[in-house]
Amino acid sequence: MDDAPTNLEPISMKTPDEAAAATPVVPLSHQGTSTRRTRRAKGTAKRTTSQLTLGEYAAQQLAFERACSANGEGKLSTVENWESLIKALPPWLAAMPLASLKRRDCERYFAELQAAQTAGNLAETTVEMRKRFLRALVQRARQADLIDSNPCAVVLRAERNAQGRGAGAREITEAQTLSAEQLVHVLVVAACVVPPLFFVLVAVMLMTGLLGSEARALHLGDLEFDHVCGGVRRPRLCVRRIEHHGTLSVAGWEERYVDVPPVLEAILRWWIATRGLTEKDAWLFPGPLPRKGSRRAQHVPPDCTNWCVPRETLDGAWRRIRSRALPTSRLTLTALHHAFCTVSPATGRGSPLCLLAGRTSIAQVHAPRLWIIPRHPESGNVCGSLSAIAGRA
Repeated sequence: MDDAPTNLEPISMKTPDEAAAATPVVPLSHQGTSTRRTRRAKGTAKRTTSQLTLGEYAAQQLAFERACSANGEGKLSTVENWESLIKALPPWLAAMPLASLKRRDCERYFAELQAAQTAGNLAETTVEMRKRFLRALVQRARQADLIDSNPCAVVLRAERNAQGRGAGAREITEAQTLSAEQLVHVLVVAACVVPPLFFVLVAVMLMTGLLGSEARALHLGDLEFDHVCGGVRRPRLCVRRIEHHGTLSVAGWEERYVDVPPVLEAILRWWIATRGLTEKDAWLFPGPLPRKGSRRAQHVPPDCTNWCVPRETLDGAWRRIRSRALPTSRLTLTALHHAFCTVSPATGRGSPLCLLAGRTSIAQVHAPRLWIIPRHPESGNVCGSLSAIAGRA
């Protein structure tokens, strides 16, 4: 991949609305026919973001990544990668209005990358990274409601399926996931054999589908118990970051919201009250600072007084749970994520499931393409079973 640029122009921090508002408007008297006047008048009622180009939006997102890195919430390497990838965008694509981006434009750009690879000018990994970057960039715009769909995701999905990769090749087997009954058993055993911190952490992963690196990096401010949707109270949590060896980065290139079922809300409220957590930026699952001189300690900001619980400690707690609940199993914590994906279709959560699990495009919410095999349709509601157990207790 090309080296990161060292002389970038200053990035504007204006919002899309401010950037569009700053665009000079041509007087109606200079626009010619009455038809053009009518179209111009109607255009003022449209979203001001319609004139935002892909390059301008990329610059805004680069500024966001820089701010995250300066605040200790992102990695400097991410900023450097974004600078290099934005610089590599062809001029015709960077100048294209974001709202006008179509599937044929993505196919044209990908064809140019493939031609450069065939000519020996780009490595295969560089081509793949640039494709994934464009998809992630457009996905952010889709999640911000600036565009209606992500054409890059459609093109890449078609390429993967044609090559035997993607959704079909990544299906998991029966041995890699758990049934609803096994999930209930795992949580009950966790409440008995490990400290409360790990019980609550496993409960979050089990009932929301979060990966371990996402659950460990949760802050108190990520919980929104009083969120209201359509006049109905709907508690949720926001997945904003992942923790990996002392570094924090944006989870899956984007934020996402996950519903919090009633039984998990009760567990989390008990945990917050027990720990006395009040600050929004407090770790939900705190742990000690990394050992001085270690590789992980090099990435932790110097003003930090604590950090989230380490992955190794969580893995050790999971092995204790597994030895009691699943004596013959060698499953890792990722099995809880797999089980969330496979059991949830039976609980009536199929439509937004792919989005909640962070596995596919938000544009596919109404026609999700699960990357796993739906398992045990007769399993029943996991959260309902847990609620019944909690009620009997």
